[in-house]
Amino acid sequence: MEFIVGVFDHFIGNFGDSFRTEATRYWLGAGGIFLLTWVVFAGLLKNRRIRKPLPSKLRNKQMWREIRTSTLTVIVFTFCFSITNQLMIYFFGGSIFQIYSDVSDYGWAYLVFSVVLWSIGLDTYFYWTHRFMHHPKFYKFFHLTHHRSHNPTPFTAYSFAPSEAVLVYIFAPVFFILVPMHKTAFICAMLIQIFRNAIAHCGYEIFPRGWARHPILGIFTTVTHHDLHHEKGNGNYAFYFTFWDRIMGTEHPEYLARFDRATEAKEPMLNQVPAK
Repeated sequence: MEFIVGVFDHFIGNFGDSFRTEATRYWLGAGGIFLLTWVVFAGLLKNRRIRKPLPSKLRNKQMWREIRTSTLTVIVFTFCFSITNQLMIYFFGGSIFQIYSDVSDYGWAYLVFSVVLWSIGLDTYFYWTHRFMHHPKFYKFFHLTHHRSHNPTPFTAYSFAPSEAVLVYIFAPVFFILVPMHKTAFICAMLIQIFRNAIAHCGYEIFPRGWARHPILGIFTTVTHHDLHHEKGNGNYAFYFTFWDRIMGTEHPEYLARFDRATEAKEPMLNQVPAK
């Protein structure tokens, strides 16, 4: 009972700051990318639309749903942080996160390396949990909410069921327990994550022609890579990089051709019915 009371005390006492921080990050990423791709540069990007957008009424309805579910995700993240904090107090007497503030502890090279390590670790975690969530036994419980956005928008980034939000959250505390990370590196990693997430769902191919086929740049996923996942409902499970999909044979066979089409300034593909 003391543990439960501690969780709720921490949640209530820190809710304002924690929620504000996480919500600000979401709106910077999702809102910022929406403004850039759908408003400011909409004319410039009109021929880079991967698929034709939904009719405005359906699109607006979808975006409001995504904002509501994303707000719930932010609340879930905040509550999970309170549980994590109380678990560390209960079992260890305080935080066991290896987050430090003095750059000289590990040096600048390590600070940069830790962001790279975070990205590789997160992509690996995302790939395998993503495949897990697509298993028929778990899909409805974990991942159906996210895939209701068949033709995604930047606001789809955090449009999760609470169960998926918990699964997404788990990576960060485990990483901080295992790997030292400077506060600045942590902030950079989290900002990269939300902006990259919003870009992946923006519906416009912003990467230059030839990127997906380049021997080095092709390691990094494009907007088409994840958009194709939402369209087909399977394949292309990775987040930052393409190597897991290529190693495991889950890269969609149409990926490169679809990327080429999206970067050739032709008419966007028609919306298709989601794969069963």
